[in-house]
Amino acid sequence: MVDNFIWRKVSEKEKGEIEKNAKKILNDFASKLANIKTKDSHFENGDGGRDEGEGWKTDEMFRELMMENAPFVEGDLVVAEKGGWK
Repeated sequence: MVDNFIWRKVSEKEKGEIEKNAKKILNDFASKLANIKTKDSHFENGDGGRDEGEGWKTDEMFRELMMENAPFVEGDLVVAEKGGWK
């Protein structure tokens, strides 16, 4: 009985809409990633991975970078819209 709610046939029109929405989500996400500021550069090694580093040197460095990348900051707080991603 539950199986009827888990799976249903999707029409070709719905498939097209799903594909269009998925591409939009991926493109929006990629553009957000492109805007992230970084202080360190990581280059891949010959194996396609990154060499181990020291990680974040201090919590203050992480905090500063996070605040720079946050869209809205008030004082020491990141202002986030609850459910704004929906």
